[in-house]
Amino acid sequence: MKALVVEDDHGLAMVTRRMLERAGFVVDVSVSAEEGQTMAFMVEYDLMVLDLGLPDRNGVTVVQALRRAGNNVPILVLTGSLDSETTVRALDAGADDYLTKPIKMEEFDARIRALVRRGGAQRTELLAMGNVVLNRLSRQLMVSGLELRLTAKEFLLLEHLMLNAAELVSRSKLLDKVWETNFDPGTNVVDVNVSRLRKKLRAANAGIHIESRRGMGFTISARSDEAST
Repeated sequence: MKALVVEDDHGLAMVTRRMLERAGFVVDVSVSAEEGQTMAFMVEYDLMVLDLGLPDRNGVTVVQALRRAGNNVPILVLTGSLDSETTVRALDAGADDYLTKPIKMEEFDARIRALVRRGGAQRTELLAMGNVVLNRLSRQLMVSGLELRLTAKEFLLLEHLMLNAAELVSRSKLLDKVWETNFDPGTNVVDVNVSRLRKKLRAANAGIHIESRRGMGFTISARSDEAST
């Protein structure tokens, strides 16, 4: 899953980023309303954490712009103000929830779990294929009822492939969704991690198969009973 933090306080932005990364998100950070709004239009995020007191303009305007354009990313707004009017305006504009600074980690974790869970069909908590069940919130992968341990990147890679099971997923899209976007497009990091993931799935007798298509990308599908034995 991918999250965007829009916060001009560097210290708070880094704390929020670490909390989200601990919850399994790949995190981008923006320091202004204008930049954050642009990024939210360019990238398909699973969650946005938005400060309302930004230096260039109020965060409420970002919520308004996204909702007018039909962008339904779950938005958690942060406010350090005792004035409830701005928070109410943000919720009326389409924000999903709010927290008052300073952030309490337990409450923050609970709020983001609830937002992702309510995020609609494309943000379903459980992804299932064959004898494999991937839990996006607990960050667990179960094969025939037994947990299979993956690295953070392997988990994100499998998650994105399962989310797009009916599609051919390009290497560039995986680099954008799973790794930082400034990776060299000629890198073999995707292929290396797919190879490691395949080996782990095969060793666990997982009923799914990741197919490489030269020069194009990857597809994932359920394996037949014969193929997975």
